[in-house]
Amino acid sequence: MFDPTAFENMKVVLEGAVYDRDFIGDILVISRDELVNLSTMSRSYKIEMKLKEAIAPQSISGAIEIHATLQNLSSELLDSNVNETHSGCTVDIFISFPTKLDEVRVEAFLNDLEKIWGDRRIITVKTSETISKKSEPVHSSLFKVSFGRLIKEEQMEDLEDMVEYLIQSIRAVNIPG
Repeated sequence: MFDPTAFENMKVVLEGAVYDRDFIGDILVISRDELVNLSTMSRSYKIEMKLKEAIAPQSISGAIEIHATLQNLSSELLDSNVNETHSGCTVDIFISFPTKLDEVRVEAFLNDLEKIWGDRRIITVKTSETISKKSEPVHSSLFKVSFGRLIKEEQMEDLEDMVEYLIQSIRAVNIPG
């Protein structure tokens, strides 16, 4: 037997926190991906959700993704104090909508997200438009909240708080305006 890595432990805690909220009825898990990239020896786990009370077609979803590189894994497995600064995972939060937002709404949502996540987080937004000759243009917006640092195994309990903050974030941007 071997000890699970920080990535595996964090994945179990994250998955448990999300499925607890799904079981309670706050959210509905809509997708889950666990990927191993053999060319870079990295791993990622992403779980996506939406609010159960959300009204379609304004289907806003949120996701949490954890990612560990070979450097993160080797730092942990080699048990070297020199490499300890690389031990952990990156965590990113995503909130996506099927509409392209104007600058006023983007600014308002950025302010709402900063209130929820704090002003030390890196919050970005991407808007896009897909055009086809056979259909109407499709618009979308994607907000991303990054921490700008690794999340360590000792901070695993923060993952449960992140699930709550993500739910609050989806609620904040789900308000019609």
